Amino acid sequence: MGDYFQSIVDRDVTEADAAPLAARVVAWLVAEGVIGPERTELVLGKGPGYPPGPRIREVVDSTGWGEPWQGGPLDVEVTRTVFDAGQGADPASAGCPRCERDVEFHEEDWEEIPGAWDPFSEALTDWEEGGEGLVRCVHCDGSSPLADWTGMDGCFAFGNLGFTFWGWPDLTAAFLAEFDRRLDGHRTAFMSGKL
Repeated sequence: MGDYFQSIVDRDVTEADAAPLAARVVAWLVAEGVIGPERTELVLGKGPGYPPGPRIREVVDSTGWGEPWQGGPLDVEVTRTVFDAGQGADPASAGCPRCERDVEFHEEDWEEIPGAWDPFSEALTDWEEGGEGLVRCVHCDGSSPLADWTGMDGCFAFGNLGFTFWGWPDLTAAFLAEFDRRLDGHRTAFMSGKL
């Protein structure tokens, strides 16, 4: 079965600054009535998260959602995390930040290219364990941090702070823009998926 989710990931915040920034954003969401003040709802596969607040409908586009609907909890991660789109986390390629050429993971018929994903898989493990997660480009032979490679947006994001909204209709563009502003102008990644 599973559930759908949307995640906003701060790509720039340091590990030391993640918890204080998360607290400020949560305080804003509570003050706006978007979430409740206490973690009371269970997050799929985790502990409790913040329940939706009375003004949830003001930050989502529920067009096409049958009534009545109710959003699920907000999960806030304040640790080094690889965020992924769950069942949809299968990028076709990644772009080298040095030479800007793509490393393809699949053939045109979507057949996996043997070994193409291996350096990225190793970098994912290294990054999760606190390393830089360097990936060597097969085109230019340069190494770059995994988090700087492009083209995996929507599948993977890397950060020390992430907000995952479980079972909410699409977040509005205005809400996402204000959310980005509340993250001190940091680079962010947005993804949706299903677990």
